[in-house]
Amino acid sequence: MYSPTGSPGVRLALAARGWSVVVAANPAELSRAIATHTVELVVLDDPPWSEARDVVTLLDASPALAPRLWVSSWPEAPAHSGKLGVDALLLDPADVDGIAEQAARIFEPRPRRASTTPLFASGSSPSIRARHPRLDRDDE
Repeated sequence: MYSPTGSPGVRLALAARGWSVVVAANPAELSRAIATHTVELVVLDDPPWSEARDVVTLLDASPALAPRLWVSSWPEAPAHSGKLGVDALLLDPADVDGIAEQAARIFEPRPRRASTTPLFASGSSPSIRARHPRLDRDDE
């Protein structure tokens, strides 16, 4: 868990659910934690935007590609979560139970598809043709 403020709430909520939690307060500590521990999930516990970017850059460069859960009180977080490439975003750092539940949800088994046929949105596959071709105004 990356927590620049050292807030114990999220760590305690995850530990209460049986998770082994390592807390890093700065990018150097996170780098050491990644090098010495098996990392299954990284929780970004409300870091400032610049630190969140730095941490994600560090995670992208590491050989262990762990899912990322970003907890942010920053109002612009939803618009920037895609840029960070996080797996989940939570906007209430005080909702430690919600954070722990989202962390568990990341690892829930997902149902398998019954069909192996690829799915395409209508119009995205050249093999799918519109039922009614559009007419030019001159043809009407």
